[in-house]
Amino acid sequence: MSKLNFKFFKKSKTEIIEPPLKTKQIQFGKYFLTIDLDHPLSIYLEEFPLYDQFLPQICSNFSGLIIDVGANIGDTLISVFEKNDESFLIAVEPDDEFAENCLLNIEQNNLLHRVLLVKKFISSKKGNFVIEKNKSASTGSIKEDKDLENSNSLSFSELMDLIPYERKQNLDIIKIDTDGFDWDILNSYTEMVNSKPENKFRFIYFEFQNFLNNENNSMLERQDKDEKYKKALENLLKTGYDTFTVFDNFGTKLITTKTISEILVFSDYITRSKIYNNYSTIYHLDILVYNSIETEFVNEQLKLYLEMN
Repeated sequence: MSKLNFKFFKKSKTEIIEPPLKTKQIQFGKYFLTIDLDHPLSIYLEEFPLYDQFLPQICSNFSGLIIDVGANIGDTLISVFEKNDESFLIAVEPDDEFAENCLLNIEQNNLLHRVLLVKKFISSKKGNFVIEKNKSASTGSIKEDKDLENSNSLSFSELMDLIPYERKQNLDIIKIDTDGFDWDILNSYTEMVNSKPENKFRFIYFEFQNFLNNENNSMLERQDKDEKYKKALENLLKTGYDTFTVFDNFGTKLITTKTISEILVFSDYITRSKIYNNYSTIYHLDILVYNSIETEFVNEQLKLYLEMN
């Protein structure tokens, strides 16, 4: 519950009433997530049975480290912990308000012993960044300030240095959701793997979004983002990841491929539909990245994921 829910206001000398509720709760098994009343997550979960369901399914098999870059209010970690009683999770959320709500959701579910919250931006370059919220205040766009003296960013290598040694013995999965900047975090990650291969994770699950939430992105701007994601994917290939399972943003699997050009076909469709037809059937892609030795395991998780729904 938000702090507002614990205050009382006097209506008259004889009657005390509570203010209107500002939050609601979503149940995830034995855990629950507190969100603002106008947060869209509950609508997505009700309308789309596969929405945000694959990541918790694959994580149900893990006992090692999970990193959530762009943890927001903690919705990913709560959904993962619903199915996972063993893993330790690093929640990276630089925005003050999101981080406060994320910590609330961690505390009210008695999960402090399983989570380390890091309030920094992850980037391949030093900088001072802020998040400009969208209208619903549920997400936003990252903006950069050139003030390097007050840098609030970490490289992926620096992030790993913050994690206790005993938590880094089994590196299972990195989830990235930064609304148009995942390519930069992927680049920082591959830079680390090239110098510290012992820090390589089994899986990466990231969002391929070629636009910024709060801007009217042109064809050229989206194509520029596509090129950045293409280079990031090429860097992943060089570090030994060779297979990509692609989902739409509602959770439906589109394709499993080893070819980056096939991924770009879907992104190009999303762009053309929005720019030329002013209509979007899907908005971005979610991509699971792994080595082909994991194919049988991933296929089994995909099967279980569909059977649950």
